[in-house]
Amino acid sequence: MTSLQRQLAAIAASSTHQLDLKAQKAAHGKSLLYEPRVAASQSFDNIYLICQEGFRNLCALDHRFLPFSKTIFSEQSKEEDRTQRTKKENQELDTVLEAFITLVGPRLLLKPAEKALEWLVRRFRVHEYNTECLVLTYLPYHATPQFLALLSILPASPPPTLRFLHPYISSPTNPPRQTIVYTAVNTPAFFNALQSYVVKVLQASHFGPGLLSFWSSITTQAVDAILEQSQSGRRGIQDQRVEELLLRVLPSINECLTLTDIPEAVLGCYMIIIVLVTKAALEDKVLDAIMEAVAWSQENETLDGCLMCLAIIAEERSQFDIPVKVSRRLFKIPNIARRLSSLAGKCRVESLALGCALAAVQGIGSNVRSEECRALFGDTISSGVFGKSHTTLAVSSLLQKAHECEPGSTERAQLVDIATQLSEGPSSSGFLHDVLEVHSKDLESLGITLQSTLAIDYGQEEDSEDEEMLEVADDEDQQADAAIFLPAITEVSFLDPASTPSFRSAAQAFENAALSKKKLARLLKAEELQSEQATTEPLYLSFLMRMWCSNLSNSARLGALRSASVALKRFQSGVDLQVLIPYLLYALGDSSQAIRRAAAACVTFIAEQSTNNKSKARVWGALNVYGQESSKISKLQPEQTSAILTSALVPSLEECVMDASFMTTSIRHILEGTHAGKPHTTTSLKSAVRASFASFLASHITLTPLLRVQCRLLPIFDLPGKSVGSERTHTLIPYLKQWFSQPLANVTIRCESEGVDNLEADAMHLAALLPRERESAELLKNIVSGSIGKERIFLLNMAFDRLASIWSSMKSEFRLSLSQSLLDSSLEDSTSGTFEETRRIRSLETLKNVKLDTAILVSFVETIPSATKMPDGPPSKRRRRSSRNEIARTELRSPDDVARLLQKVTLILELVESSGPSQHPALFRNLFGILDELQQLKQQSRSDLVYLQSLVLGSINDMVPTIKEQQDQAEYQASVRADLLIECIRHSASPQIQNAALLLVGSLASWVPEVVLHNLMPIFTFMGSNLLRQQDDYSAHVVDQTISRVVPQLAKSLRSKQRNFLQGVADLLLSFTAAFEHIPSHRRLKLFQELARTLGPEDSLSAIVALLVDRYPTSPAQRKFVPELLLHFGPDAILHTFRGYLDLVVDAAGSKRKISDTLFAFNEKQPAQRETSLLHLISSLADLTADTTLRSHVRRAFKRNAESSQARTLFASILETTVQVSKQVAKSQRQYEACRRALANCLDLLPTIDLIKSAELLVENPDSQVQVAAVKAVEVRAGSVAQNDRSAVTTLLAFLPKVENILKQSKAVEVKIIAISCIDKVVERFGKKDVPAVASIAQFISGSQALASTDDRVRILSLLCLASIVSVLEDETISLLPTVLPTAFQYLKQSIEDEKEGLHNAVYSLLSEVIERLAFMFSREYLVPALELSHKSATAGLAGTCEQSRQQFYQSISKHLDAQEVFVAIKATWQSALDSGYEASHEQLELIDATIETQTKAKMIKASSTLFSLLLDTFNLRSAIASREEEEYDDEEVTSLENSLIEAVVAMILKLNDATFRPFFAQLVDQTPVSDTARSITFNKFLAAFFDKFKSIVTSYSSYILEPSAQLLERLANSDNGDDDDDDSTEELRSAVLSALKNTFEHDTDGFWQTPSHYSTILSPLLRQLTLPTSSTSQISSHVIPAITELAAASASSLENHREMNTILLKYMRAEEPHTRLATVLCEQSLTKRLGEEWLALLPEMLPFVSELREDDEESVERETQRWINSMEGILGEDLGEMLQ
Repeated sequence: MTSLQRQLAAIAASSTHQLDLKAQKAAHGKSLLYEPRVAASQSFDNIYLICQEGFRNLCALDHRFLPFSKTIFSEQSKEEDRTQRTKKENQELDTVLEAFITLVGPRLLLKPAEKALEWLVRRFRVHEYNTECLVLTYLPYHATPQFLALLSILPASPPPTLRFLHPYISSPTNPPRQTIVYTAVNTPAFFNALQSYVVKVLQASHFGPGLLSFWSSITTQAVDAILEQSQSGRRGIQDQRVEELLLRVLPSINECLTLTDIPEAVLGCYMIIIVLVTKAALEDKVLDAIMEAVAWSQENETLDGCLMCLAIIAEERSQFDIPVKVSRRLFKIPNIARRLSSLAGKCRVESLALGCALAAVQGIGSNVRSEECRALFGDTISSGVFGKSHTTLAVSSLLQKAHECEPGSTERAQLVDIATQLSEGPSSSGFLHDVLEVHSKDLESLGITLQSTLAIDYGQEEDSEDEEMLEVADDEDQQADAAIFLPAITEVSFLDPASTPSFRSAAQAFENAALSKKKLARLLKAEELQSEQATTEPLYLSFLMRMWCSNLSNSARLGALRSASVALKRFQSGVDLQVLIPYLLYALGDSSQAIRRAAAACVTFIAEQSTNNKSKARVWGALNVYGQESSKISKLQPEQTSAILTSALVPSLEECVMDASFMTTSIRHILEGTHAGKPHTTTSLKSAVRASFASFLASHITLTPLLRVQCRLLPIFDLPGKSVGSERTHTLIPYLKQWFSQPLANVTIRCESEGVDNLEADAMHLAALLPRERESAELLKNIVSGSIGKERIFLLNMAFDRLASIWSSMKSEFRLSLSQSLLDSSLEDSTSGTFEETRRIRSLETLKNVKLDTAILVSFVETIPSATKMPDGPPSKRRRRSSRNEIARTELRSPDDVARLLQKVTLILELVESSGPSQHPALFRNLFGILDELQQLKQQSRSDLVYLQSLVLGSINDMVPTIKEQQDQAEYQASVRADLLIECIRHSASPQIQNAALLLVGSLASWVPEVVLHNLMPIFTFMGSNLLRQQDDYSAHVVDQTISRVVPQLAKSLRSKQRNFLQGVADLLLSFTAAFEHIPSHRRLKLFQELARTLGPEDSLSAIVALLVDRYPTSPAQRKFVPELLLHFGPDAILHTFRGYLDLVVDAAGSKRKISDTLFAFNEKQPAQRETSLLHLISSLADLTADTTLRSHVRRAFKRNAESSQARTLFASILETTVQVSKQVAKSQRQYEACRRALANCLDLLPTIDLIKSAELLVENPDSQVQVAAVKAVEVRAGSVAQNDRSAVTTLLAFLPKVENILKQSKAVEVKIIAISCIDKVVERFGKKDVPAVASIAQFISGSQALASTDDRVRILSLLCLASIVSVLEDETISLLPTVLPTAFQYLKQSIEDEKEGLHNAVYSLLSEVIERLAFMFSREYLVPALELSHKSATAGLAGTCEQSRQQFYQSISKHLDAQEVFVAIKATWQSALDSGYEASHEQLELIDATIETQTKAKMIKASSTLFSLLLDTFNLRSAIASREEEEYDDEEVTSLENSLIEAVVAMILKLNDATFRPFFAQLVDQTPVSDTARSITFNKFLAAFFDKFKSIVTSYSSYILEPSAQLLERLANSDNGDDDDDDSTEELRSAVLSALKNTFEHDTDGFWQTPSHYSTILSPLLRQLTLPTSSTSQISSHVIPAITELAAASASSLENHREMNTILLKYMRAEEPHTRLATVLCEQSLTKRLGEEWLALLPEMLPFVSELREDDEESVERETQRWINSMEGILGEDLGEMLQ
């Protein structure tokens, strides 16, 4: 091929064939719904109509389809041709098309979706230009017929991505799933396209469950297969293949994992990832990245799947540590350990759980989630998911980190606590205990032993062990480690504040020695600690006391308490150990239960020892325990010590041991004198003892150098009242002040030395400040004001938090003092240091967050400089008239002064506003003063001060409702300054201020109206020009409030002064109506409704309507708005409106105008303009009175008896005024015509009786239009009058003679039409009320003036009117029938010929009514021509309504006429129906069926002979049709007629008994000769339905058809050998006969066909059908073989019958013709399958024949024989191979 040839071939391949009409037609014929031949003939308009219906259905299902109605489904899309568009335009079009395709994807199997996609295929050819997107959308449904339809329209050469579809396109078949998976594995382009498509669909939220399931399963299988393939070859090649797969699949998975709101997609990704990580050997860094993506995709719906995926990935990693991001995400999952435990049965979770445990260890003590990490580690260890190896790793990690931490650090203490809990807890059983034993040395190095549980008995707790600690053998090794050497100690007591350096060294030695009992014993026996002098000197016990109150490990503190308990046993009676009580109380509040138990044991011992002390017992340590400060200890008397210990502390020890917080509660109860713990063991202490105890504890709190002890004991004194009041005032408050006054450095050093957090220490001290204590309030004030602790910012913040929490509980005087301080701090200069800035911010925040009472707010307002105070009264009139510059009454300040003043005013006003101004009416006068001063400050600050004025106005407005409820309001009313509010409205440019001022004016108007009313006009002017035009809801609210509050006061004032109301409110109404077009449409109705209701609708509504009409005469908005407005008022109000409106029109039409000049400005208009305005006013009145909703609304005024007279009077006035107007405008034709319409419409507003009376007068008017209007009004009213309204009905019937006179006298067709229509309406509804009157008018309607008219409209109405008359008069109209019915038949014939549908339907309406009412008169004389005309009507092609009227006529015949008459008439017209065509014949048969259905059994038996005669004729249906000379019926029509006939016969059988029906059946068989093929077809089809319907009940009837059926089968068998040429008829007859026989065989339960005579007669002819030639193969399979099978089944119990049948079949097996052999084998297969072993009893006879057939020359016979053999082997359960050898 040359280069030129290649170029031409490429051009031809991409050509759109615009000039090739054949190619264009072929492309247009590509369709999803239609065959190419049909599709090619369709226009785009027709296609669009079909597809648009489907698109609308889609829009109803999902609103997301709606935007496409403006693009690809718009009317314009019919003209779009993408071949004429630019490349950019086509790209934009493709974007829209693919968006629609993906959105419709989940609904592809719905018919609307198919129709919508049809448009995209036909108009935009998406199958050619968007092939990939379309195919991928259809691919999840690859096994459906819809996918086959898609394949049929795809291009013959699909794009490379979809090349695998080529063989399925050439011969359209559904591609199997294996093909798609194979393509995904071996075609990277398809795999990538599928992933990209799914990501795009998911991101657009166009997904469906089918797509996600398909994608995830295909991708999973593909990934699995690709990884299987990659396992071959060198290692480098394998790694390269895996890397390529990762690059292809991971980006799409990563995108899908980010779509956490689509759980199905995320779960699918998990499935793919699991296959990926388990099949491929991936590095940890890749697995880590995957784990992070999976962890961050977790949501509630996907939690289990996420954890399972993470667990599987963790198992594949080489490292146990999991990535930090993953661990953080997992820690956020509630109960993660329990969830992992629940998943353990589904997958291995040990590695993931171990990773969580290791991450938890790293997080303990090092971040804010330390507590969560501790809980997670413990839960994971105890969850049971670990084996021994994993537990060992977790515990080793914990212990290793504990050793790495610095001794004494918080982090190490937390780790040791966890290890202690593991060793002591119940979870230490089993292999965990074994693991802990392996690490016992590590545990001992941390001071933990596996058996360290304390006994419950406090007094006898481990005495032997404690003794061993001190009683060490003298010959023991005296060498000690350097770590436990004690420094030189010179202090007397370790509770002396100066002893801290020595204590640190000694404490370190003690903690190291505590790991070994021997070492600890040597340490405690060292001379430096003076243990031997413990009973006299405080050094030893103070060392132990400070040890157990330190932040050392639990083991060290526990050792100190045990050592102390041993030392205490050396004390003899006479020594008071009360100094230990505060420190033991501290230990009772410890978090460790073991320490609390040890402390309880010490308390018990001291209590026992104190009972033996005398009054002069020595108090141990009282002289030197605190060094020089020891003298300040407030000591207890020995008897007091004993009482406190024995009566108060000891009984509550058990609760203290169980609950660490109970100690504080218990001591509080002791000090208050209430019971705590167990009531029956507690004795209340005397008040003196309690006071001494409180003083004792307070002194120790202030003297102890241990901050931990102070923080733990301070909460004891958080008690109100006198119980601890003295100690708080004289002891604790000074201590707290001293603590808060310390420099930050000192506090930090002290906290660090004891391991206490600074913030926690400050919080504990602040919590000791009580809200109702003056000293606490003063101290708190000093802190927040900066007088104390100025450098401590954290203390300042916490003090503000404490203040906010106790504010509501503080006394009012404390709050007042504090609020002033806070206000001053809030207004300080913000340029100061950090501390001052923090104090200013927190002060401001506190003021805004706490509740401020009235006294505080008043004090704030009064602190504003005096220049802003309110003057004594409003300025004088002269002053108000002077220049605005004089308003500034104070001297100008500097800008800085003004700024500071505005800052203070702003803050105070904000506080007032946020505090709820309605609760503080005392500020009312002050706020008006501030508003006055703001007018001055506006000039000085050169700002409108919008925010400040809005705050003031809003606050005042909130106060007004509260003030109204107070009794003494004089002072408040005197404070109102309306001039200031008008000033705000008129001179402010801010809508916010204007709205706020208007709302306040509205509130004041109902309270002090006299102050507001004289300033109203500026307000209304402003509202009309500005506020009404605003779009926001708040402006609407302002207007509503102003109208509802101000306008009523104005109306009240005008009425009281007896001024002209409309002139007084003219400016108001003009302002509102002028703004009508600018008011937002959704607000108009409510606004004008409120305006009219407020002014009074009787006085104002007419003027509002008239002004709107005059200003907007042609506006559609106005025409729609006015009726809506009127409907919101009562009927009386509307009548008043019409009356007032007409008064305005009279005034406008008169020569001496009054109000119209003011409202309509007639004095400023030219004469032509006044004429136009007047015309608009009158025309609008006519339109209003014609409004149907208004009419029904107004009639209610006459239905209320109590008000009907007033309404009639008002209506009379309206009519009089209307007449008056008509006289005034008589010279203007247009105005007069408008008046006439208005008058007619007004008449329709009348009640029925009044309307008819008025109409009787109006019909005398020679003007036909007036007559028409009057009669039409009566007709319309007649349709709504109730039947029980006797007076109205009587009046209507009395009006009929008047209408008859109009018909006689008038020659105008319009008058005749409306008159007959009126008569019809009245007769139809009320004719039975006065039959003579209706009879009188019936004669006239049937005469020449009506029915015989030449105008079709008059004829139609006359026919309908006569139908109504017949339904009313019934027998009275018999005399009219000879005249009316011939005329009706004549009109019916004419309407059919001229296609006049209205006349046609009117005739049928009359005929139906006559049949229903006078059936006995509708004889055969009328019925036969009626049916013949109906046949013509059925084939005339008239509209659907004509068919409906004709069907109604048939229903009337079937229901009301005698059955025998109907059947005779049908028989007489049957040939006419056949000659007329299919439609007429079908309707005739349906009439037979309907008549049978509606008649009773008795009537049917009576008419049976006539019906039998008719049916015998109709069974010649096919012959009658064939004998016609006209065009023949098609096969479908003949079949349809036969089905209708059979349905009628079956319906008849159901109505007859056997005695009646059997003779007819025999006659029917006799009259159906075998030679008559046409009748035989119909008869046998009937037999098939007959036997199928009645089953075994009619099996005996088979005797009638046995011989004829056998003869027919013989004839058919012979005809197929060449005796008959009519193949179609033969095939149809054979099908009918075999179907009938099959049904009778199938339902034979009486053994009829088992009888040899019956069986033999039918057997041979039936089996001969197997010899049919190849052309009848389909009939053999579908009819012959099933009939034979059913015959064999019917004689299943007769082996002889089976043998007889099998003999013939075996003969046929050796027939010369292959088709006979094949048919016989197929028959044998069916018999074997149906009868099973019963049939196989004849197997020995069949074996030789079967063996021959296995080697038949015909391949199909051999193949089917093998299938038969297989079937027999399956039934018998044995191999027949040997038998067939």
